[in-house]
Amino acid sequence: MQNAVRVIRLSAATQHTMLAFSTSAPSSSPLRSSPYLRTLLILAAFLLTATVLRLGLYLYYPEDFQTLSASQVLVALAVGLRFDISMAIVMAGLPLVFLMLPFGWSHHRYWQRLWLWCIYALLVVFAFMTAADLVYFGYVHRHTGSEINMAFVDIASTVGFVVRQYALALLVFAASVLALGALWARFFAALPRQPRRPWARLVALPFVFFGMLVVARGGIGGKPLSVGEAFFSDTPAQGYLAMNGAFAISRALMESPPAPRSWMPEAQATALVQQQLAGDAAAFTTPGYPLLRSFQPPKHTPQPNVVVLMLESWGAQHIDALRRLKGQQPLGATPNFDALAKNGRLYTRFYANGQRSIQGAAAVLASQPTLPGMPFLGEGLEQNRISFMGEIARAQGYQTYFLQSSEQGSLRLDAIATRAGFSTYKGSEEIPNLHEQAKPTATWGTWDHNTFQEAHRLFAASAQPFLGFVFTSSTHAPWIIPDARFQKFQEPTPKGAFLNSLVYADWALGELIAAAKKAGYFDNTIFVLLADHADSFVEHPEDIPNLYHIPLLITGPGIAAGIDDRIGSQFDILPTLMDLGSWQGSYAGLGRSLLTHTAEQNRASFGVRGDAFDWISKPGWISHNLDKRLGQSPGLAEADAAQMQQNFLASYQVFSTLQRTNGFKPTP
Repeated sequence: MQNAVRVIRLSAATQHTMLAFSTSAPSSSPLRSSPYLRTLLILAAFLLTATVLRLGLYLYYPEDFQTLSASQVLVALAVGLRFDISMAIVMAGLPLVFLMLPFGWSHHRYWQRLWLWCIYALLVVFAFMTAADLVYFGYVHRHTGSEINMAFVDIASTVGFVVRQYALALLVFAASVLALGALWARFFAALPRQPRRPWARLVALPFVFFGMLVVARGGIGGKPLSVGEAFFSDTPAQGYLAMNGAFAISRALMESPPAPRSWMPEAQATALVQQQLAGDAAAFTTPGYPLLRSFQPPKHTPQPNVVVLMLESWGAQHIDALRRLKGQQPLGATPNFDALAKNGRLYTRFYANGQRSIQGAAAVLASQPTLPGMPFLGEGLEQNRISFMGEIARAQGYQTYFLQSSEQGSLRLDAIATRAGFSTYKGSEEIPNLHEQAKPTATWGTWDHNTFQEAHRLFAASAQPFLGFVFTSSTHAPWIIPDARFQKFQEPTPKGAFLNSLVYADWALGELIAAAKKAGYFDNTIFVLLADHADSFVEHPEDIPNLYHIPLLITGPGIAAGIDDRIGSQFDILPTLMDLGSWQGSYAGLGRSLLTHTAEQNRASFGVRGDAFDWISKPGWISHNLDKRLGQSPGLAEADAAQMQQNFLASYQVFSTLQRTNGFKPTP
């Protein structure tokens, strides 16, 4: 509820400021009856709201802005006014013009009040969008991007979660809206004076309207103002502070498919990408399909079962097996994962390819990135002929199971699972509750233990080798636990609640492993444990890899136990499984097997963070927005940064082209 408290405080601060503003002059003040001065006051209300919430962003997330000097903060605030004014004009510009019409009927109180209340409603929407973006910033350490469109895929669950998690904040916001509405009515009660020379106003209005358009657009020449222009320096934190949350949301909602981008000849881009993906088992031999590879390893006898556990928000920074390797104090939240890691292969530099669950699903199930403005999994990406985990496993004679702890239709994973080749699919509605209390509604389905045990029941009864894909949810906000025995961390904060949910999820994982051993299929099963994305409580978010750092543990027959520090990402899971399971067939994706001897300088992780991209490789990291480099790791040599940028641009160019043209695999 920490974010809810933040919204309450900001709403109260805004209300207090506007109260002082509204009571500073009597309602009959000529200041407010002048149509031009009244317009400036209305725009000032938008700027005041934006300023209060921007300061809230700075004050409530100090770790994200701790690297900024005082002068950098002031410059960011000044640049931010450009976005605030643009958004204010976009939302209120036309109603303001209607208020300034010089006709007699347009000065009637009904006409004036209609548009004044329309503007107030738009001001409320502006404040809500900006405040919502502020809360979202705490989860992903950036403003809202194109992933907002994914929320409409699962709108019922999203609305239920927001209402349950932020009920108090929403009530306070609603009360503030009512209170400020009364102040608004009082402040603008005076009707404007009817002009003595209406023709002069008529002449002036087109110039006023044109001026508003110029301001909203961000200038006369060049392209319209965009999110990218907030990142005016090589310090991303300045860009985050400058950006207006409502502006970011509006641009994401209006986002159209990006135009094809080409930074180099297609042959050069393809050669660079193939070099990055090449290993001792990679061969690109099909003309017209530049990423298509053939896997023909010798068959294992017996074929191993495969279980992929995509663990909701299991960030690497809170897993003791990884903390100890960095010399950090253990937290004690993941004893079962840590015990399993002693006999498996633990990857220390493994990264998610995005910051949302659907991005993780696309990357793990099909080695596909979720590119801004492009169709994502569940909304068109699956129409392409791409390599899906379940399809490949079924071709090897596997029984395939997909279970998720959330509701059946959440993220449209029911349809995605079928398209991905899974013959059995179950959501929370079909999973029996094994706890004394069922999980409360609007908290993402059922308890992890229930899902794991239902998966175990299916696995134990399978008459053939099986592939199981299990997606959990108990470590998703609001981070509730089934009973007090899992409350290891007493701090009454969101992070404490998250860690307690992690304690519970780890216990449920231990119960699954114990059941698998007792049933006898554990010794012939490859278990792959990874997260969909990092958790919300990232330490040092200015170090970009921390925003993506997740665990990867692989254990089972043929897996050499130990620590592996090569760079990998979710894209690599599917080709790695093809190697581990001796699966034969074709594969086309942006991954490379973690078992092949790819040159370390070619290994990299491709991360999508809203409308920005991050490229993480051995020398360090860079951030890019397709127009320019937004930032890079401290001390990174320019020659390395330039090569990493070229590799990233080549990857984006090739992959966006293949997604657009359905060029991954030929027709069967």
